[in-house]
Amino acid sequence: MDREDNLDDYIIEDNQEYFNKPNLVLRVKSMTIDTFVIVTLMYAFSIILDSLNITSGNIRGVALGLIILYEPLLTSINRTVGQKLMGLRVRQFRAYKNQKQSKNINIFLSLIRYIFKLLLGWISLLTIHSDTFGRAIHDKIGNSLMTFEK
Repeated sequence: MDREDNLDDYIIEDNQEYFNKPNLVLRVKSMTIDTFVIVTLMYAFSIILDSLNITSGNIRGVALGLIILYEPLLTSINRTVGQKLMGLRVRQFRAYKNQKQSKNINIFLSLIRYIFKLLLGWISLLTIHSDTFGRAIHDKIGNSLMTFEK
């Protein structure tokens, strides 16, 4: 099945601009893939640190911190593995809405978005069907917009 078969083709006219918002299924698939990547990274770091006989809590804490930064960092630079595979991108909402520009969100907003995504969980996704731009609660808090870009 092609990714486009899973895409709800919402077209919103806004001064002749068009926007494709991804559906809930694509967003959940992206998050599932990223969760798998994070768990795999945690397992790999654990094996590496154990094989090197590193028992320091500080070093393990730094490794965990780097793993936790996986999504916010990659989202602010480009996109995560799950977003790439599902054809999704996180963009600045105000830049899209006001200037019709497609810009990545900065690391600060990406961190805020990620924290609220973790805190709210699936509850955050309940708003995407009622929002014109398909924004979840964590997207609104992080001034972001999820787009479908092949």
